Amino acid sequence: MRNFVEVPDGYLYYEQHGQGADVVLLNGGLADVRMWDSTVAWLSESARVTTWDYRDNGLSSASYAAYSEIDDLAAVMDAAGVERAVLIGSSDGARRALGFAHRYPDRVRRVCAVAGSFGEFPDASPAEAAARVVMRAHFTRLEEILAADGIPAAAAYDVAGWCPVVNEADRRLLIGLAIANSRVLTMPVHHGEELDPPIKTRFAELKPPLSVLVGGRDFQGTQLWAARLATQAPTAGLKVIPDADHMPMFSAPDEFRRFVTEALIA
Repeated sequence: MRNFVEVPDGYLYYEQHGQGADVVLLNGGLADVRMWDSTVAWLSESARVTTWDYRDNGLSSASYAAYSEIDDLAAVMDAAGVERAVLIGSSDGARRALGFAHRYPDRVRRVCAVAGSFGEFPDASPAEAAARVVMRAHFTRLEEILAADGIPAAAAYDVAGWCPVVNEADRRLLIGLAIANSRVLTMPVHHGEELDPPIKTRFAELKPPLSVLVGGRDFQGTQLWAARLATQAPTAGLKVIPDADHMPMFSAPDEFRRFVTEALIA
């Protein structure tokens, strides 16, 4: 099933595949539903899988004013007939999934937070502060390349930084997705609004169980965020895949499948 749902000042695209317990997948920031094609292929054999595009991504509408990220996910779930689900969020999608789980814990069986991306650390430790220096340098260089050489070059640089382990075909796919969703990269203001105060300061308040996954070849900042989440959330478990990067569904697909399968039966 492929469809659209109307939301205030826009619309959202979603797909649903398979039958069984509900699983909702949340994309990485510069991707769209296509990043999940290989995952949906096996996951839909045992679950009803819903994927969707955020505003400014994929086939969903552009945003020009503030909107609620949490309300958008609720609208997709309502339209798709999903009352309660396991949420699997990748990168920025992990942040969105956790925000939704905080506000609507009764609608979430479990959150799988994969390489969660949360930005600056509040009350950073020395290791966390050092890791953010590296991340800020990456983003500064990304802006320089974008200004000098354009979107394709910036997308290639960004994917190389986040995903050093993926094979050539998947690297090209991720670059293509970043180019296709480059509006996010070039917007001066991100209009999506999450919890206030943000979820990164409220891990201890989360009620649904969490399964946290991070790759040992991801940025150190992402690994430290995973450790912080797993430590602060009341019911969380952490799995580290040593040879995976920021996108383990591509860089370590077998281990990623085992992680998701174990989370679904936990």
